[in-house]
Amino acid sequence: MNYFYFNKLLVCLVGWLYLCPFLASAVPFTPGNIVVTRVGDGTATLTAVATVIYLDEYTPAGVLVQSVALPTAVTGNNRILTASGNSTSELVLSRTGNGRSLLLAGYGTSPGTAAVASSQAADVARVVGVVSPDGSVDTSTSLGSAFNASNVRAVASADGTDLYVVGGNSGVQYVTFGGFNPTQLNTSPTNLRGVAVAGGNLYISTASSSYIGLSAVGTGLPTAAGQTVAILPGFPATAAGPSPYGFYFADLSTTVPGVDVLYVADDRSGTGGGIQKWSLVAGTWTLNGIIAGSATTMVRGLDGNTTGTTVSLVATSATGLYLLSDNTGYNVAPTLTSIPAPVATAATNTAFRGIAFAPVAPAPLIASFSPTSGPVGTTVTVTGSFLTGASALTLNGVAVTGFTVVDASTITFVVPAGATSGTIAVTTAGGMATSTGTFTVVAPNPLPVISSLTPATAVAGAAAFTLTLNGTGFYSGSVVSFNGTALATTFVSATQLTASVPAAAIATAGTCGVTVINAAPGGGTSAGATFTVTVPVPTITSFTPTTGGPGTSVTITGTNFTGATVVRIGSFNVPNFTVVNATTITLVLPAGTGSVTGLLTVTTPGGTTTSATSFNLVSATLASQALPGLSVFPNPATDHLTVDLPSAAPATVALRDLTGRLVLAPAPLGADKHLALPATLASGVYFLEVRQSGLIAVRRIEKR
Repeated sequence: MNYFYFNKLLVCLVGWLYLCPFLASAVPFTPGNIVVTRVGDGTATLTAVATVIYLDEYTPAGVLVQSVALPTAVTGNNRILTASGNSTSELVLSRTGNGRSLLLAGYGTSPGTAAVASSQAADVARVVGVVSPDGSVDTSTSLGSAFNASNVRAVASADGTDLYVVGGNSGVQYVTFGGFNPTQLNTSPTNLRGVAVAGGNLYISTASSSYIGLSAVGTGLPTAAGQTVAILPGFPATAAGPSPYGFYFADLSTTVPGVDVLYVADDRSGTGGGIQKWSLVAGTWTLNGIIAGSATTMVRGLDGNTTGTTVSLVATSATGLYLLSDNTGYNVAPTLTSIPAPVATAATNTAFRGIAFAPVAPAPLIASFSPTSGPVGTTVTVTGSFLTGASALTLNGVAVTGFTVVDASTITFVVPAGATSGTIAVTTAGGMATSTGTFTVVAPNPLPVISSLTPATAVAGAAAFTLTLNGTGFYSGSVVSFNGTALATTFVSATQLTASVPAAAIATAGTCGVTVINAAPGGGTSAGATFTVTVPVPTITSFTPTTGGPGTSVTITGTNFTGATVVRIGSFNVPNFTVVNATTITLVLPAGTGSVTGLLTVTTPGGTTTSATSFNLVSATLASQALPGLSVFPNPATDHLTVDLPSAAPATVALRDLTGRLVLAPAPLGADKHLALPATLASGVYFLEVRQSGLIAVRRIEKR
């Protein structure tokens, strides 16, 4: 019992150790390595039930690198992909013509499903797996009703987009990546083993009579039904016996157009079995020789790489992985006569099926980046192709961490602290791409400071002018803001700017904030400086009349009178005056003033102005004595006055109240010498103002 227990434990430990490589997540494949499809995990004998599939990656020395488990559960659009445990014709593995993907086919059903190879396609979907260089597996493509109740075996494609699938029936099925409704290209033969794209054409292998060997399907890479299948000249066609599976085309002759050498895996254990070498001679494929197999080396999986005239071959039997080389070239027997010992073998309760060289990620390309310059912290978008899986990004040779691969054509990164100007380089599994242009790391703009303004004041209503700002942190993009409005700015130096201030900005008195704005990166808005718009100083240009007494109306003409607060004649403050507008002030000399001669003075918020000549303010007594011989009657009067003048010269008369307010506007005195007193004029004492020949006379009257 102890011995039996020990043996079981040993088997379990060995199985666990064998499984360790594929317990971890897949990592990118290494170019030059070899990938083998393996069915079974070693825990149970292989049978006809659906069984887990693994992609085992080996070095050319036969060292296992990793095992990638294909999905056993549905995830999004990706289906399950399993295989029949004991169907030896399944799980042919191929690499796309561009070398960027691995292809295989299986069943979309969970492990353990019985008799999966003979299942109905309506119940168990036939599924295509597309494997990327990074180890990810896409199983979103299915095959509708194709291969119903039969094996699905192999897939081929030039680029992973147009897929050609073969199996135990249904001929060649064409489906696009991600599709589910394939097209059957041919009607015969239908039981096919291998399929490949080579030299821009589609080829199949089969042991079906009339097509035994290899055949071409249509011309080029067909996508429509009704294609003609033609056996390659020289192959058996109807001769029974050959058992072709995997095959590899090479171009070794410089005189034969296109592919001209062909290696075919034949799984017979006796004569003819092994790896056959054929050459296209005068339009017919000629057998050059066979690298013989045996009962233990019945190869089916086959792939190759060509370097010059040397062909490196990899092959699989159910139990072994084989590496071979043939350097004899075109139309010469191969170097080897028999298949060598395997470099790796399948574990108990597992089996090798197909084989292919590891897919190679396409070389990345940087087409452009934007922006082409910026400071630390700038987000840069790199545009190109084949950027998926980028493992490193450098700026001027220094690694940038935290970059983001948005998709296959876009990467973004933030310029890190300490970065310097230089090219951008991106590294992927396909190599490294370097930009042709240089990204320029610029210093951030400074924060501006204003130290002084010249001028710092202006009079409201003045004309447009140029403002000079002195300070620090100015640059060519600096903008002066005046009271919140950006001005046309001229960069003079890092310490000086000038700006054009329009007249509209200083139309009104007050204070205006002045700032300088520097754009990002860095930059900012300076502390504000104050510009003062002052009220303009008034001026007196003239006044009329130049002499007058109580009741006399005086008009002062000048500028900037708005807001006037004081009007004086000499030392006499005029108690009442009217600011008509900015250029005109009117006043009436009040009663009770004495005789004063002096300059007129006007005071406004903008300052004080004085007339150039004097005004003669005549006292009431003098005014009453002017125009001797003037008589006014009746006095008191009720409705009119008679004004008797000492001479016949024209005269005007006006009437003011005791405050000097005009109650009857100046009017020419008529020939009848009468002045009508309106009925609306209140009773009281008034001053009659008479002007004749430049003299002003004032007489006191009373209305009843």
